[in-house]
Amino acid sequence: MPMRRCLSLLFACFLTCPLLAQAAIDVAVPQDVLTDYRELVAGRNLDEIRDYSGPGARRDTVEMILFQQALRLGGFAEAVNFVPVDSYVRNLVEVEQGRITATGTSVWAADIKDSQARLSEPLIREGEYVVGFYTLAGSKVQQASLDELRKLTVVTNRAWKNDIATLEGLGITRVTDAPTFTMIARMIKGGRGEFTMASFKPTPDMSFEVDGIRLAPVQGLKVAMPGSRHFLVAPGAVGDKVNTALAKGLAQLRREGRIRRAYTDGGFFNRKVDGWKLVNPGAFKSVD
Repeated sequence: MPMRRCLSLLFACFLTCPLLAQAAIDVAVPQDVLTDYRELVAGRNLDEIRDYSGPGARRDTVEMILFQQALRLGGFAEAVNFVPVDSYVRNLVEVEQGRITATGTSVWAADIKDSQARLSEPLIREGEYVVGFYTLAGSKVQQASLDELRKLTVVTNRAWKNDIATLEGLGITRVTDAPTFTMIARMIKGGRGEFTMASFKPTPDMSFEVDGIRLAPVQGLKVAMPGSRHFLVAPGAVGDKVNTALAKGLAQLRREGRIRRAYTDGGFFNRKVDGWKLVNPGAFKSVD
C-alpha cells in the first residue's frame, strides 16, 4: 500500500474511531441520587426533557438533568460519566484536585474558599433555598413546634456548614453527625435523633423514602437558608471548557424558565408550603 494511502487511512481512523475519541468527563454525584436520576430519566432524550416531574424527581436529580442540558446548550458535546461519590467533602476535594471534572449536583458557594476550582453560575440564588424539617413519617414529631424541636436531637452532616449555622441560629444545638443522607435516615429510624433538614419533595404529602425509610415534613414549618448553590468545576483546560459551556447554557435555561420549572417539578419550589410559618424570615427572599 502506498505510504500516502496508509497515512490517509490512519488519519481517518483517528477522526472516527471511538477508542481514539475524547474521553467522557467524570462528574461526581451521590449513589442514591444517581439511582433516583436513572428512574426519573427512564431512557428519555435529555435534550427533549421539559417536564422534570416523575418518580425520582427531587432537587438533586433535576440538577443532574440541568447540568447536562446546560453543557449541550453551551456547545460541550463530550459524554458525561457519573461517578458515585457519597461524601459531600470528598466531592469537593475530588473536583478541587482535578481528579473529577465537576459535581453533577450543586454545592454551597460558602464551602469553596482558597480553591483553584471554579463555581458555575448559580442554580439556586441567594435567598431562594427554603427547606423543611423532616422526621419519620407518622411520628408525633411531625406535629412539633420550633420550641419542641429545640429540645430534640437533629441528625445532620457537620460538613454541611450552612446547615449547622442555620440550625444554631434557630437555637437547635443538640446535633448528631452522620456522613451521608442514607446514614441520617438510618439514625433517625434507630432513635439516635428525631429529625433533620431536607428540601421539599413533589409527592402529595412531600414525603420521600431513603433506604426503605420514609421521612415526612414537620407540619407548618419551613426554613430559609442563606447563600447560593452552584456546580463546582475543576481547574484546568477541560474545566475551563466545561465552565464556559455551563455559563452559556445556564443563562439560556434561566431565560427560558427551565431552571425554575425543574425545581418546581422536583418539589423544591413548592406551593404547598406557601402558607407555612417561615422560622427565620430575615433570610428569605422571594423567587421571581
